[in-house]
Amino acid sequence: MNSKFVTPLIFSSALTLGALSFVACGEDSNPGFPGGQSTGNSSSSVYVPPEPTPTTAIVFSALSAPPSLTKIVFDGTLTLDLSDSNTVMDINAVRFTGVDFMIVKKETQVPQGTVNIAQPRDYVNTLVSTVSLSEMGVTTDLDVGYTDCGEFELIITAYADDGYVPSTSVARIPFTRSEEKCKVPESSSSAEPEAPGIPLTSVELQFNTKINRCFSAATGAISADETGDVCFKATSSTAIGLYSTTGFKFAIYNNRNDGDDWNDWTPNWLPDVPQTTSFTYLSSSLQETIGNFISEIGEQFVVGVAPTYAPLTGSAAGFVAFGVKESIPPDANGNVTMTLIIYKAAQ
Repeated sequence: MNSKFVTPLIFSSALTLGALSFVACGEDSNPGFPGGQSTGNSSSSVYVPPEPTPTTAIVFSALSAPPSLTKIVFDGTLTLDLSDSNTVMDINAVRFTGVDFMIVKKETQVPQGTVNIAQPRDYVNTLVSTVSLSEMGVTTDLDVGYTDCGEFELIITAYADDGYVPSTSVARIPFTRSEEKCKVPESSSSAEPEAPGIPLTSVELQFNTKINRCFSAATGAISADETGDVCFKATSSTAIGLYSTTGFKFAIYNNRNDGDDWNDWTPNWLPDVPQTTSFTYLSSSLQETIGNFISEIGEQFVVGVAPTYAPLTGSAAGFVAFGVKESIPPDANGNVTMTLIIYKAAQ
């Protein structure tokens, strides 16, 4: 009997590509069991995951990959369905025996990039009944191992067994590597703003993604509204998204690429006389959102500019730069309290 948890699209994809088999293996794979924790690497061969079993006890839920320019942080959970005796005969023995990961270019199914796992699972010596991608720290650095831009997929192949009925299931998490990654890097001379530095003032504000979400560049105030110049929102249990409803765009500052270590500002290393030129950025890096704000920027600053920002006129209205001084781990709903140092110009 076919299980309701076998995705027809995944199953048909595996059959379509079955003629070209590429088996993933990595140094973390566990001997003696199918699968393991393969992380995958680049290859010129098309990758074809193992064929899913007709019935399966494996359930994928809440799979996601918030967009990012630097690092994709994968989320989701793999569990075992114990309600169907056709897929699990012995609920006391059923366990995951391995989970493999592979990244492929969606169009060609050729592997690229590398999957990083901060906390690997031991499927040999531990009875594993739940696999959380966020707890494992499954990520991929978009600057390592990629040669193309566009649409990619993280292919997850999971194996489980109760000693009677083995299960194999496959799921895919789509994500995008920005076309900006494939452009010829701009010279530092193209970094904006090009006008002489305009003075900035600083303020420390505490945001909470549930009650104090948005910041106004004009007034310097924060509010619980979901609209504003600089806003934050919990997009998953592990990701805080940065966005704007007024047209502001954002870029991680370019200071670390100018060869001057002394201006690599952090919330603990601040300029004595802050001005707009203290925080350089590439216009090509501006984006409307940052998918996993705290994880992506670390101790770096983010520059935000409004559509009306015109530094060559001698005005810095519509310019802000901000970094995270302190953050408290998320609550049960994923909401985070964080203190930001914000530099802003007179509006």
